[in-house]
Amino acid sequence: MKLRTKLVALSLLTLLLPWSGWKLLQELERFLREAQEGAMLASARTLASALPVGIQTRLLFLPELHLPLRSFRGQPVLDGDLQDWSDPSQGLEFISSDGGLGVRMLAAADQNRLYLAFDVSNQGQDMSSLLSQDTAAGVSIDGIVIRLRNPRGINSYTIQPQAPGPLRLQGDRKGSGQAEGFWLDRPSGYRVELLLPVSAADTDISFAVQDSFDDQNAAGREAGPLGSNAGSGADGRGERWIRLVPEWQDLTQWFESSASSPARTWMVDGAGWVLADSGAERSENLEIDAGQKTTWLQRLLYRLVAGSRTEVQESAVPDPVRLTGQVVQSALSGRDAVSWSQDLETAMVWNTVAAPVVLQDEVRGAIVMQTASDGLLLVTNRALSRLLVTTLALTMGLAIGLWYFATRLSRRVQRLSSAVSQAMEDGMNPESLPLREDRDELGELARNNQTLLRAVADYGQYLQTLAGKLSHELKTPLAITRSSLDNLGSQELDPGSRRFLERAREGVERQAAIVRAMSEASRLEASIGVADWERIDLAELVRSCVEAYRAVYEGRRLEMELPPEAVMARCAPDLLAQALDKLVDNAMTLSADNDQVTVLLKSEGEACSLAVRNTGSTLPDELTGRLFDSLVSVREKRGKSPHLGLGLYIVRLVAVAHGGTVSARNLSGREGVEFEIRLPID
Repeated sequence: MKLRTKLVALSLLTLLLPWSGWKLLQELERFLREAQEGAMLASARTLASALPVGIQTRLLFLPELHLPLRSFRGQPVLDGDLQDWSDPSQGLEFISSDGGLGVRMLAAADQNRLYLAFDVSNQGQDMSSLLSQDTAAGVSIDGIVIRLRNPRGINSYTIQPQAPGPLRLQGDRKGSGQAEGFWLDRPSGYRVELLLPVSAADTDISFAVQDSFDDQNAAGREAGPLGSNAGSGADGRGERWIRLVPEWQDLTQWFESSASSPARTWMVDGAGWVLADSGAERSENLEIDAGQKTTWLQRLLYRLVAGSRTEVQESAVPDPVRLTGQVVQSALSGRDAVSWSQDLETAMVWNTVAAPVVLQDEVRGAIVMQTASDGLLLVTNRALSRLLVTTLALTMGLAIGLWYFATRLSRRVQRLSSAVSQAMEDGMNPESLPLREDRDELGELARNNQTLLRAVADYGQYLQTLAGKLSHELKTPLAITRSSLDNLGSQELDPGSRRFLERAREGVERQAAIVRAMSEASRLEASIGVADWERIDLAELVRSCVEAYRAVYEGRRLEMELPPEAVMARCAPDLLAQALDKLVDNAMTLSADNDQVTVLLKSEGEACSLAVRNTGSTLPDELTGRLFDSLVSVREKRGKSPHLGLGLYIVRLVAVAHGGTVSARNLSGREGVEFEIRLPID
């Protein structure tokens, strides 16, 4: 990985700063939540335990079958549509014993008038045609019987219209007054909406819904009524009374005076019916005010901070009749409960808590409190906005700074590296290095590289002239030694002395061979710089050399493999011929008389391969990587002729001078050795 990439990756670690701030913000939001939850739950528990005695008594003796009365904010319209009823989906549900008939009952009070609504559904057949008279199909006898009970007595109303539309009803008790209503047919049933001229106070109600059909012309069976019954009684008859419970105004007033927070407070009974509701207007004002203070982006960010701790919900019913959420259910089971929700329309965050009301060791209801957490929302949004602005600006600035620094540092390092490489190619010239005057670590590195290159250049120059100096200095002592041995050999010597004389002569000849090899290598190194370069056909050069080798190595198996086309290259022919001489001589020395030596030339695109391959002996594995160094040889123990290992070293010098490489390898199956020179061609 490059230095610039590493520094850029390091800069990305600065993202840990906004991540840490994010986690801190989440902890802050959680802390604020817990504080508000604790305060709300404490208020709910206090209200639940401090209910007035009268409220407790009414709650204890509240009948099992009861229905709280709703309150209309405006004048309702009797049209059977139920849209002007708050939360029309909530009501008492009754189902016939056969499951085919269902009834939902709603009740509301307006001054001295009672409103009732019945939503009847029949899943078995289309109800829209059953009210018409048709002798072929039968006659519908659907209807509803309603009974009202109050201190003045019992009054009954029977609803059995001939067609949908407005209704006019008269009770069976004298002076009961006329009731009005509306019958609305639906594909799966019908709705009836009624206005009764009675006070809802101390009023009980029972009803029975009949869904029957007289089949007067059924073939093959006796005519008779068919259908279902549903009502307040267990058998579908109206024999069980439902207590209509008005809102407990005294409890609402007590909530208003006791509650210290602007939270909206409900009291529900054991079935979740709302008995008292306070704080609705304050809650709505909070919603409007807080909604005006936040933007959609802030609300979205808060959702990200809150995460799964806040549920998204549809807009709540302004005046619910029944509370059936998880919080209420938990409180009615005897446990305190807390929930957080966010309104989709206003994006307000709501905190809802519920505490059970326990009377005589039994849960009889619950206190539910809800408040708009505008303070929590605003504090979190402000902290989040500042966190985002600060951390993003800091991260971007730091990332840009590190990227600039990394880019500049990378360029300086690359410049120094290129200069060192160029200096090595130019003969170890240390004077061309940049950054030598800089006072930082890179400047120190450049100066150290300069010193190193100068030392390497001096040492290389010393090694290049060492062979020539040694060969020159050793020639005179060798000549004196050889002359002295010749004079000694002309004298009369005993056989033992004659043997020692021959050994001395052999040693002198070995030393003379070493001096000649060193002198040859020195001359070759010197001749490389003054060699004549020309563009020739390498195939023709190899062919002429191999023909000359066959005359020298007469009786040996020497073959060549050349490409059919010319292989043109710019080279020094004398140097290449000398390198090929060394390779062929080396192969002949390493192989037996009956082994084959092959010279190969291959053209491979922008390069060519000149190889000498011999069968027979192989190279030791430990020497394959050092054969082309000076003073390394595998022929030290072969015969009496001395060998310094400078031949392959000369081959490497020639190859490097031509911009090529050399290599040696054992053939597959260890059947021989191949030495190869790879050269660029044009």
